[in-house]
Amino acid sequence: MRLIISALRFILGTGALVFSVMAILAVLGFAVPYFDLLNHLQAVLFIGTLLSLLFVPAILRRGNWRRFMLAATATGFFASAITAVPEFAASLQPRPPVTEGRATVKVMTHNLFGMNYDMLRVLDVIRKEQPDIIAVQEFFGEQRSELAPLLKETYPYSAFCRGGKRANLGLFSKIPFEQAQDGACPDNAYGDQRTAHILARFALADGSQFSLLTTHLDWPAPRMARQREEFDLLASAIQQVSGPLVVVGDFNSTSWSYALRNFTRGAGLTREDHSLLTYPTLFHYFGAWRPTLPFLPLDHVLTRDVAVHELHAASATGSDHLPVVFTMSVEKPAE
Repeated sequence: MRLIISALRFILGTGALVFSVMAILAVLGFAVPYFDLLNHLQAVLFIGTLLSLLFVPAILRRGNWRRFMLAATATGFFASAITAVPEFAASLQPRPPVTEGRATVKVMTHNLFGMNYDMLRVLDVIRKEQPDIIAVQEFFGEQRSELAPLLKETYPYSAFCRGGKRANLGLFSKIPFEQAQDGACPDNAYGDQRTAHILARFALADGSQFSLLTTHLDWPAPRMARQREEFDLLASAIQQVSGPLVVVGDFNSTSWSYALRNFTRGAGLTREDHSLLTYPTLFHYFGAWRPTLPFLPLDHVLTRDVAVHELHAASATGSDHLPVVFTMSVEKPAE
């Protein structure tokens, strides 16, 4: 029995130390980019360091090891908290009310998941949410051939990117728009362009105007430099856009990461989503895709000179991402 208890203490102590070290290294991600990868796990690190702080020192024997573990778990929890707590607090802040007389637009952004072929389930969620604009990522040919005809009557305006990897995008709208022909939206399903974006300009009936850009970036691992280059290219594209702007999509970077925070700040954007866990809703094990609880906020809404009045994650569609839906408005131009 003593051997089992000793083994349990060792396992719990080691696990607590691992969580604490990871949380401390994550804080240093601003200096060492590879440490920033740990920030993507902040939801896990925060819970892990909190439980370690509460329980692990209590089950260890008194002595130097217990004092060391108490200091380590406290430091680890504080390191995670300085990143996770402000993000959670921001999610509790009230959003601005709709200004009287200002037109509102409801937008859905959603990574459909390349292996999701249940477009009727996607359509059910769209009908439930009734967005004016739908931006989709991982939108491949077989999905497009089924979903596009189902949306055509309600969403007569559309644009598509067809390329390699994450360059398959779609935009559906009830509102007419003008697509920017900036060379970032390929039309070759067999091409090797990894990422893309659709940039569209909208004009509303009240005279207000805004641009919307949707994109899908690569994962930061194993090639961090590749994602940094994609952020730089995206920032350059954003700098060419004047007026109110909305940027949506799957960034494959969490809101806790220095990479996304630095991009948002450098591009002059405001991130509207906070602590919105959208991925993964599915995980492949025992030979099948099975439901799981999302713990990564990868799908983001970034704005410039735009008011977002409401934002939420919509119901599951069969994708490994949850859709993000928000209501926005822009100021009418001065007469």
